[in-house]
Amino acid sequence: MPVLSIEHLRQVGAAIFAAAGAPPAAANVVAKLLADANAVGHDSHGVIRIPQYISTIEKGEIVPHAEVEVVRQTAAAAVLDGHWGFGQVVMNQAVEMGLERAGNCGVAAITVKNANHIGRLGSYVEHIAEANMIGLLCANSHGAGAGVAPWGGIAGRLGTNPLAGGWPDGEGGALVLDITTSVVAEGKVRVKRNRGEPVPEGWIIDAAGQPSTDPADFYDEPRGSLLPFGGLMGHKGYGLGVVVELLG
Repeated sequence: MPVLSIEHLRQVGAAIFAAAGAPPAAANVVAKLLADANAVGHDSHGVIRIPQYISTIEKGEIVPHAEVEVVRQTAAAAVLDGHWGFGQVVMNQAVEMGLERAGNCGVAAITVKNANHIGRLGSYVEHIAEANMIGLLCANSHGAGAGVAPWGGIAGRLGTNPLAGGWPDGEGGALVLDITTSVVAEGKVRVKRNRGEPVPEGWIIDAAGQPSTDPADFYDEPRGSLLPFGGLMGHKGYGLGVVVELLG
């Protein structure tokens, strides 16, 4: 099996996105964040996403050359419209605007709308924490990718609705929490499928609501669902998922 450096992954990813119509700066940002996810062990949010992003571009759902618009702003807040460009691009701008405003006002709140998949949430809050600030981030899927069944339900109604927090550790590093409100991120199931491996029990149910360890039961029609985290106490994960849906 070939071993590729993270820098090589970044370069290849950037070249692919540029060929798909992304400006060089956007291509580099997206490729870097995907490769960095692989570097810290989260293959589910790494370069495995490149084929997905290219397919989404071809469908017209990602606008690779979209420009971020600041819709509203105050001294401590802003609303950004990503115009369906790469999620990583608008999130990078949101984080930098948040850092600037929090530095001036002590606190900042930034909302992002009309954005695609933003990748690993932990990368953004880690950057905030390394700037000696606390970052809190939650993301919904604006009605798309509703693959998580409600507690006691069968069909997907929510996204994985992740949330993340980053805190300075006092030594220039960061303490980071990055979790989905489903039992696992969708990408973890994707990795298992690509490797030809079953998923652990308790991750997914099939379209009839029966427990399954076959990733195909989640991806193939009729599609199954992910479960909210919490096992027998899954109502807690579902409840948090609803909160993130409303906040995001």
